[in-house]
Amino acid sequence: MLLNTSNERVFTVSSITRHIQTVFKEDPLLSDITIIGEISNYKPHSSGHMYFILKDEQSQIKCVMFRGNNYGLDFKPMDGLSVRAKGEIRVYEKRGEYQLYVSQMSEAGRGALFAAFEALKEKLKAEGLFSPETKKPLPRIPHKIAVITSPTGAAIRDIISITLRRFPNMHIVVMPAQVQGDVAAEQIAENITFLNQVMPELDFIIIGRGGGSIEELWAFNEEKLARAIYASEIPIISAVGHETDFTISDFVADLRAPTPSGAAEMAIPEKESLMKHLSLIKNKVNRIFVHILELKNQRCLNLIENIKYQSPKNMILQHLQTVDDLYNRLKLNMKYILDMNENNLIKYREKIISLSPKSILKRGYSICLKIPERIVVKKIKQVEKDHKIEIIVQDGNISANVSGKEEIKNDR
Repeated sequence: MLLNTSNERVFTVSSITRHIQTVFKEDPLLSDITIIGEISNYKPHSSGHMYFILKDEQSQIKCVMFRGNNYGLDFKPMDGLSVRAKGEIRVYEKRGEYQLYVSQMSEAGRGALFAAFEALKEKLKAEGLFSPETKKPLPRIPHKIAVITSPTGAAIRDIISITLRRFPNMHIVVMPAQVQGDVAAEQIAENITFLNQVMPELDFIIIGRGGGSIEELWAFNEEKLARAIYASEIPIISAVGHETDFTISDFVADLRAPTPSGAAEMAIPEKESLMKHLSLIKNKVNRIFVHILELKNQRCLNLIENIKYQSPKNMILQHLQTVDDLYNRLKLNMKYILDMNENNLIKYREKIISLSPKSILKRGYSICLKIPERIVVKKIKQVEKDHKIEIIVQDGNISANVSGKEEIKNDR
């Protein structure tokens, strides 16, 4: 504490905060207190600590439960759950905020909002609004999309930034709407209906916002919005809250994204990656076409050769060649026959010559002819004494008269 010239007590921020902390510590009620309330804005930290808000209809208080105290919890804390939290209320001096440091916590029942969420979820599920068969597919390469969200929130900046980075010439239509509060669900639903009527060519619509408590996200749990999503002819992507947040809109939508930026990552392809993929496909198709053309060209060449081979001209040439072959074979056969006959003729001629009368005469034989008939005398009874005969020998003829004859008896 400082004193100025007028004896006025002046405090620094730190000193007054420490004073308030002392007041809290000295109050026995605040040192050991149990509070019943509904969990909201629950955020488990990677360190194991839990940060959340306990609230009722009029007020709320920040709470923290360190890892050493929450290790043995027999239930999983979540938004909308009603709990009994025991601990002490102290001032977090760095921020000048008072909060409940929870040492023990037990489940006291589900909160009103969570109960309403579960009741609507079961109702719409029974009606088939969550059925996978009703989900509309998203195009692989969208050209025109719409985003329904707060025009000043981080969600729209993330979606636009990621979309244009992945696909620079994407057409994005931004439909401003409140994303929390009493009129938020109605505004989002009206925008969905409006886009279906005015811009049915849209590839899909993203609805969403950043994370928050169950109260802040409640617009996306309204039945009116759920039925507008289900009735939309344009596919809807629900991108509400953080990765662990689930709303009724997530269940009804055609695709649920864990975050608004996640919606852009999931639904917008990378143009550069698509171009590379198309280039690979183009090269592959070109190689296939070249291969097919080579096969077709070879087949054409084969057909041309077959046509040439089977053409009338070629067939005539083949028949002419066959005729030439037959002619040559005939010539060879004729020569063979002639040579064989010539050899036989020579052989028979020699045989005839060897058996001719002249050849016999040369061997010392003679021929006797009866004159004047000039009949060859084969038997002795053909001539009588004084008949004229002519004897033919090798070198001439002898004229003679038969002076006698003697018959030789043949015993055989």
